[in-house]
Amino acid sequence: MRNRKTALLCGATLALALPGLAMAQVADAPGAAAQQTQDEDADRLEDVVVTVERREQSLQNYAGTAVALTGEDLKAVGVQDISDLEGRVPGLSVANNGGNIEIYIRGVGSSNNTELGDPAAATHYDGVYLPRPAGIGSAFFDIQRVEVNIGPQGTLRGRNATAGTVNIVSWKPGLNIWDSAAEFEIGNYQQRAFQGMVNIPIGETAAVRIAGYHLEHDSYYEDVGPAGVGVAEAENNDAGRIQFLWEPTSRLSILLGADYIRETGTGYTGTNYANPLGNGIDPDDIEDPRRVIARAQTPDLNTRHWGARANIRYDGDLFDIEYTGSYRDLVYDYRAVTPLAPFYPGVLQTLTGAGGIRETLDNFSQFQSITDSQSKTHELRFYDNEGPWIWSLGAFYFEEDQYAFLGSTGDRGLFFQGVEFNMPDVDTSSYALFGDTTYSVTDRFRITAGLRYTEDEKSRRGVAARYGFALGAGDFNCCGGVRVGTEGFEFAGRGRTIINPDTNGNGTISEQEILNFYFNGVSRFGARDNIDDIFANGPVPGGAPNRPACLDTITGDFWTCAADGRLTYAVPFTGQIFQQVGESQIDFVDWRLRAEFDVTPDNLLYGLIATGNKSGGFNDNIGNAGLAPTYDAEKVTLYELGSKNEFYVGDLKARLNGSLFYNDYEDQVLTSLLSVAQIVEFLGGPQRVPVPVDSSLALVVSYSYNAASSRIYGAQFDGGIDLPWNIGLDFNLLYLKAEVVEAERIQDFRFQADVAPTEAVFQSIEGKTLPRTPEWQFNMNLTQAFPTETMGQFDYVVSAGYRSDFFTTIFNGQDFQQPNNPRRRLDDKVDGYWTFDAGFGWTPPGDGRLRFEGYVNNLTDEIHEAAIIITQFDNTRFFTRPRTFGARVRVQY
Repeated sequence: MRNRKTALLCGATLALALPGLAMAQVADAPGAAAQQTQDEDADRLEDVVVTVERREQSLQNYAGTAVALTGEDLKAVGVQDISDLEGRVPGLSVANNGGNIEIYIRGVGSSNNTELGDPAAATHYDGVYLPRPAGIGSAFFDIQRVEVNIGPQGTLRGRNATAGTVNIVSWKPGLNIWDSAAEFEIGNYQQRAFQGMVNIPIGETAAVRIAGYHLEHDSYYEDVGPAGVGVAEAENNDAGRIQFLWEPTSRLSILLGADYIRETGTGYTGTNYANPLGNGIDPDDIEDPRRVIARAQTPDLNTRHWGARANIRYDGDLFDIEYTGSYRDLVYDYRAVTPLAPFYPGVLQTLTGAGGIRETLDNFSQFQSITDSQSKTHELRFYDNEGPWIWSLGAFYFEEDQYAFLGSTGDRGLFFQGVEFNMPDVDTSSYALFGDTTYSVTDRFRITAGLRYTEDEKSRRGVAARYGFALGAGDFNCCGGVRVGTEGFEFAGRGRTIINPDTNGNGTISEQEILNFYFNGVSRFGARDNIDDIFANGPVPGGAPNRPACLDTITGDFWTCAADGRLTYAVPFTGQIFQQVGESQIDFVDWRLRAEFDVTPDNLLYGLIATGNKSGGFNDNIGNAGLAPTYDAEKVTLYELGSKNEFYVGDLKARLNGSLFYNDYEDQVLTSLLSVAQIVEFLGGPQRVPVPVDSSLALVVSYSYNAASSRIYGAQFDGGIDLPWNIGLDFNLLYLKAEVVEAERIQDFRFQADVAPTEAVFQSIEGKTLPRTPEWQFNMNLTQAFPTETMGQFDYVVSAGYRSDFFTTIFNGQDFQQPNNPRRRLDDKVDGYWTFDAGFGWTPPGDGRLRFEGYVNNLTDEIHEAAIIITQFDNTRFFTRPRTFGARVRVQY
């Protein structure tokens, strides 16, 4: 591997140096007339200012790979939130997985969305680290730009910036400026949007900026079945932001800010393809994945996310000082039932059992997920941004307190009546010390070195349970179903008062204690639930005189009630309540080295090595208060050679940048849904991992482990040119290879050990392509403005994007048991696709304060999977936004 890496980087030196030297020869070609044209059109191939290195600098002068998307450019083509960045930046993948935002950059990311998980791509909001980005989508208003810094940023940005960073930068208050604007928008799906802002100066040294936002639209999904209930992806969101800037002297700047986001609607359920795949239907034959057969009730999302921050800067004589502090408070609460299937001809017949289609639709199996996170960050930094030494020294502290809940009900189901993960005490703390410096050896040659030490501590206290009840039929067969979760049902959630079911402290958990624990987790049973009636008098052993009433929940199955209409017995399964007690402490060091050389003032060559670590942690306990397996931090080391160039093609100003990169991805963490039995086998069997007595092995949990080492390499190019007639053209191209080179055999988590023991076995993933890594990724934008003397200015933008085939799981759709006839339910491949967006605008004659715009996002209505979750019984797919279009009017006062 080392020889291959060396050859790649040596070849890159020549490949990147030659274009820079060639461009240097033509950089001075234009004469005076051309220079005049350059001055007139300078605002089109503009110099973008970014803060990717914690200081303002031109993106063209930044010796690394980054992309900046302005707020106006994003809005022009109908971008609404962070998930719409999917497909707009080569190397960046953003998926909304059931309301959880998953960000991958060049194949590095994380799908662990539990309270124990950490992202691998750090999200920042005005420079403040967000540990849980849920709800941040509605922050996309009154924003200046979005910066995507590609590659590990451990030294500059700290924890969990292994893949890179995404920073949402809002407009700040302007001193001595009175300004206000309002914008109204309408679109398809009954979309209505409004945003406005006002900037108010307070004397000559202070100003306040207030901005607000509202968005609502109907569901992108449609229930085409008989139930007639609401379905996913309807939104009703509100957000506000206020910032106060005070500069009492030329040296001191104080910026205070607060924001509030409220997102409601029907959330994101995805579409379960298990039914059509099980009936031999090709997913490509399903016309619209959002036309579904819904059931039971309408999903309900309620997210509240607010925060406050302070940034204080003082310009000293020898160095400058900056303090940044923040507090974030997030409550994400989502309750939903998933649709039964997407629509296809004959689907209702496949769903109709002996009890008729109404019995199938009257199934209130549901889930509720709650994340309640309060986080604080503090950073103190000493720095000097003036050469020849540019340096920064600082300390960082992060703290997060969480409450996490996941509950489900198994309505009508046999053997299974739900799960509960209730974690009232989840704590994380992290501190870091860092230093970074750039020294100008000459006026053309600079070197950079940085170092950061981080220590993380995590702990959790709570309980996990799998609920099952043994209900006896007339012939004493087990096990019947119950009604649970019907209209009006409410989990207790945070109201639970019993965490340890062994309330008498005798070391065992009786059947009555199990029932007490279960009932303590429900604040209200549904109108048609019968589980509370069955156990109103406690457990009912066989032969009990007062047996509860029997209800056959599935017509025509093997289980039927006794002739007298009573259950023959009713007791809970034991060994399925696990105390959760875990903690971990981990430390790591990140560093970077870089050299950069100005071939000419317009041509830059650079080489860099940088690292990033994603924190390790621990998993759920195996059995009741048993072992909580830990996993180590994963690490990415980036090697990159690049060149940035501005030049002229004739009289036309142009830009062409390129880089070659190689990532060593070590101790890669995979997250799987595994049963306790699978985890025990993975760790070496019961002889190495003791399982507490009377602990069920059937509970399925999210399990993270260091499984692989991978290599990620390729080339990225971006450029632009100012063409005649006010036409601008820019592009971004990425070639990417991401593959596992070394890995231990891992369990095939697409199967469940207690259901398919011969398939939930260890398999090799060596040579597999990492998820969400299309080999070819391309984006292009074409813009033009038409100024007129009498009718104002007309302008448009057309954007195109291409992604080649990619996989969404580490198994790459392989069927190990049937390699010659693979089952479609294991297929996780997304075929290559093009997307197109368009926007157009008109600014009437006058002072430019009135503007009309229209947009079409996803012009060809290209809908593809952003994420696929494959388990024993499910093949759930989450999709990109369908075609949306609209018009808006903006007034500036």
